[in-house]
Amino acid sequence: MSDDNKADLLRLASEYADKNIDLFDLLSIDALTAKEDIQRAWRKASVKYHPDKARDNFDAEKWELLERARDILADDGARATYERAMKAKLLRKQEREAFDRERRKYADDLEAAELAARVAQQEKTQRDREALEKERARLAEAQRMREEETRRQADADQEMKDLLEAKRRLKEKKEEKNRRRQAKESMKAAGRPSGPVNGVVLVPGSYMVDVGAGQKPYWQLVCDKLRAVQNARNVAKMEDAPVDEVQDAEREVQEARRLIAEAENKYRQETAV
Repeated sequence: MSDDNKADLLRLASEYADKNIDLFDLLSIDALTAKEDIQRAWRKASVKYHPDKARDNFDAEKWELLERARDILADDGARATYERAMKAKLLRKQEREAFDRERRKYADDLEAAELAARVAQQEKTQRDREALEKERARLAEAQRMREEETRRQADADQEMKDLLEAKRRLKEKKEEKNRRRQAKESMKAAGRPSGPVNGVVLVPGSYMVDVGAGQKPYWQLVCDKLRAVQNARNVAKMEDAPVDEVQDAEREVQEARRLIAEAENKYRQETAV
């Protein structure tokens, strides 16, 4: 074997040891396997990775790693270098583990001391808390009695206010009922909701009318008026209808009649031309 090849094997042996790659495990052997058995072990381990066997699943990296494991372990110098590096790494690992055990023991002792101190402090805190709770309970009971007396007085004052408020609402209800009665009587006296006279011009139902920002056909305006008139009648029949609702219903009827009247005037002007 050339010096270059030996140098490469020594370099690779160190690299694999640093990467913690177990070359013995790759070839399914142990550190006591003789040099003469390395080739046979490699042949047995690599048969399933051989290009002819694996075909499309051939793993070139795995194949190369097996060959390098064979070459390193079959070479005395490279094998010695690999074993020394692995032993040194194992020794460092054992030293770290020993150091970690010492450090954990120190941490455990420190934690135990801190725990004992915390327990003692917690017991003292518990005693202080119990004494404080007793004093708070005494003060709370005294405060409760004062608040109960204040609440009784407030309840008496509120009862008087509620009585006055009930009288005021009863008076307002009577006044509201009188206003509704007057509004209904006014609507009955008028016969039907007031507004512009409609139906004086025969307008086609499909005639489009400008309403606000849009348009509506004439027949829809007529439907709107009928709904408004029916709503006004329904409101007038209600016993407890608010005055504002009665007035709003009247305004809706007037607005519907106004829109129809404007549409009829516009249609009459257009057809006259």
